[in-house]
Amino acid sequence: MTEAVNSVETAVLLLATIIVAAPLVAERLRIPGLIGLIAGGVIVGPFVFGWVAIDGLIAAIGAIGLLYLMYLAGLGFDLSGFSKNRGGAIAYGLLGFALPFALAVVATTVFLEYSGPAAALVGAMWASNTLVAYPEVQAAGLTDNRAVGVAVSAGVIADIISLTVLAGVTSTFVLEAEVPGITPSNPDPTLPLWVGIPVLVGLTMWALPRITAWFFTQMGHTRTIRFAFVLAGMSAGALVARLGGIEGLIGAFLAGLGMNRLIPNDGPLMSRIEFFGEALLVPAFLVSVGLSIDPTAMFDFDTLQLGLLFVGIVVAGKTTAALVVGGLRRMTSAEIGIMSTLSFGQAASTLAISQVGVRLGIFEQDVVNAAVVAIVATAFLTSIGTRMFAKRIDQPSGEQAPLGRRILVDVRAEGTELEGLMELGDAIALSDNGLVIPFAVEQGAKRDAAAAMVNRAVECATQLGMDTEGAVRIGGSFAVESLNLVAEHDGSLLILRWEGPRFPADIVLSNEIDTIGARSSRPTMAARIIGPWERVVVVTGDLDAPWRREDVSLTIEVAKRIVAFRPAPVAIFTTETGEPAGYLDELPDAEVTTGHAGREVLEALLPGDLVLIPPRVVGTAAGLGRWLLSRHLQGVSIAVIAGPGRLSVTSAGTHRSFHGAVAARG
Repeated sequence: MTEAVNSVETAVLLLATIIVAAPLVAERLRIPGLIGLIAGGVIVGPFVFGWVAIDGLIAAIGAIGLLYLMYLAGLGFDLSGFSKNRGGAIAYGLLGFALPFALAVVATTVFLEYSGPAAALVGAMWASNTLVAYPEVQAAGLTDNRAVGVAVSAGVIADIISLTVLAGVTSTFVLEAEVPGITPSNPDPTLPLWVGIPVLVGLTMWALPRITAWFFTQMGHTRTIRFAFVLAGMSAGALVARLGGIEGLIGAFLAGLGMNRLIPNDGPLMSRIEFFGEALLVPAFLVSVGLSIDPTAMFDFDTLQLGLLFVGIVVAGKTTAALVVGGLRRMTSAEIGIMSTLSFGQAASTLAISQVGVRLGIFEQDVVNAAVVAIVATAFLTSIGTRMFAKRIDQPSGEQAPLGRRILVDVRAEGTELEGLMELGDAIALSDNGLVIPFAVEQGAKRDAAAAMVNRAVECATQLGMDTEGAVRIGGSFAVESLNLVAEHDGSLLILRWEGPRFPADIVLSNEIDTIGARSSRPTMAARIIGPWERVVVVTGDLDAPWRREDVSLTIEVAKRIVAFRPAPVAIFTTETGEPAGYLDELPDAEVTTGHAGREVLEALLPGDLVLIPPRVVGTAAGLGRWLLSRHLQGVSIAVIAGPGRLSVTSAGTHRSFHGAVAARG
């Protein structure tokens, strides 16, 4: 009987049962699911029924889950959101770390008589935060609110600093120098700390992204292989950290951060990574935390007092930081409230740091017990507070999503042209860690043909190192169904295949691109890519109206993303004379020609150019001008891009572009 209880089969059965049942019971009791998982570990652990040993199979899977949790934190970091809220995020991140950290260090020094690394580690536990209440923000439709954006990015900053403190405290050098008698995290590291840290950063932030990009392009063309490679990358970061005398979870976090841009957050590979972690590894870590908790000790009066002290530290520190930063940023009281309460949540980093501290003997189990009490209390506070302040914040006014977040690409092309369209989408999406979605629209009888086109596009994207799934639409007109797909997928940009300017048909006839461009609620691009681009040429056209300047700014943004994706010289032709406009500062190395004539631009084009222009330049050309465009643009790649409701590529469609511009201005 004893052998059966301690068997692998029993451990797997108990783990699966807890993962299924604990969150359901916790939900009925209106407590966070993670508390249910920890409670499940307590019940089956050695202090209650004794069915699972502390150092058995569940603990081993939980150790992997801890690495995986830190890896997911780095992989899911929203770099574009951080860039958008950089100032407030840095200020709130630093202050939101410093105040709870200082309060915790003082409190543990006074009440627990800790000092040095032990006090610093407790401070790092409560200076971090986990967005436990983020689903409340999503349900309220406030994910684009500036206060929420600041809180999300600042939380990552606070976590990074907390993990940095953990790396320093657990390093062999610090422990042996300042806390004799404490077992180092790695008693005999291969590399000294001053060598291990640069090697770790170099591997995870420089080498690993390049190796991953090469592997995805050259060898890893299936998601199974890519998933295995992802696990290898996480493990490599953790191993190198250990070799340098640093906790492995630091390396796992940095590995995720380094691979962040190569795995789109909305992509199918990321879905599988998150599923594997959320279904098994992360719950196993939470259950393993419960195995080491003695419930009688956790509800001891001293433990409850310490837990309430920790709660006070979190609430006081985060609230003060939010008041200071929110006041400086001129936020409303509701925005300050949601920014602070959203930061109250404690879970991932707190548990990770506490487990490391206990394992190394830096502090006692009573700190972990009190931490669990504090996590439960802060979970209630963050959930109730976030929900309350969310009701007091006005809904966002429909602010445009980042340009590269979700790009839909029309794939009615083959060979080099198809590859060029997919690569163009990838170039625009990369900086936003976005997803490129190839799509095709056909009538019911041609479904197989549409599916074949999309499959070719997905295969092409995979060979380019991208991660995507296609969409096939069977139904009405191409224009209507394309717009429906943009709405369904919440697209941020629509790229349409274009044959280029035609003479004389474009003078008298409009086309489906004009129809889509006039009705689209998202930026829209018409593109023809005939081969790899060697130079990027931007032609601004007239800048005599605000909406035209908006389209030019959008064109400049696309050019900036393209040259960041693949470095190439940039030439800009603008009608403005004198000093170039301020938006041209985004391409400081570009060769700018001012006061040009249209014929001069056309004669300056070279084979291998990628010409980026706003629609006004193409849409207003007629007669001889249209003939010149058709002739000179045959040998170059071209893309016309405009804001919502303003794309037109024919003279006949110019009136639609005008009406779209008026609507956008209104």
